[in-house]
Amino acid sequence: GWPVGGICNGFQVLVELGVLPGFKRMDYPDACLFLNNSARFECRPTLLKHENKGKCVFTRNIPKGEIMLVPSAHGEGKLLLPKEKEYFERLFENDQVVFRYVDKEGEYAGYPWNPNGSAHNIAGICNEAGNVFGMMPHPERAYFDKNKNGISGMKVFESVLKYIEEK
Repeated sequence: GWPVGGICNGFQVLVELGVLPGFKRMDYPDACLFLNNSARFECRPTLLKHENKGKCVFTRNIPKGEIMLVPSAHGEGKLLLPKEKEYFERLFENDQVVFRYVDKEGEYAGYPWNPNGSAHNIAGICNEAGNVFGMMPHPERAYFDKNKNGISGMKVFESVLKYIEEK
C-alpha cells in the first residue's frame, strides 16, 4: 500500500485508530501513547538509533545502526502495550521497531536520553507491511543541517520519496 506517516500527534492518531502497531482489527487499539514519566512536556534534541532492517519504507535508505540527532517535543510519548511482553516481542520479531532512543555512546539509556520513558526506548514503529510509520520525535524540525551538527531528519523524507518514485 501507499505510505502513511505520523509524527508526534500524528503518531498518536495512528495508534489510537489501531493502525499502529496493527496487530489486530482496527476497532480497538493495540497500544497507546501515555504521559511522559516526568509528567512534563519534554523539548530537546534526542539521539535515535535506526533499528529497522529495511521493512519500513520511511527509513529503508537509512543504514541499520545509524544514529540520528532529531528534536523531541511532547508530553505524551510513552508507548504502552496492553500485552506488554507478548506485543513488544512481536514488534521486535516482525522488524516493526524503527527507532530507539540512545545516549551519546549509542547505548540504550533511560531519562534524559529517553524523554518519555517508553519501554525498550522505542521512539518509532511501523506496521507489519512497513508502509505505515509513526514516531514521536520531529524529523521535520531537523530537515536542514545548517550548522553541520549531525541533524538528519531529511533522511526520513528522502527515503519515502524514493519509495514513491520507484512505485
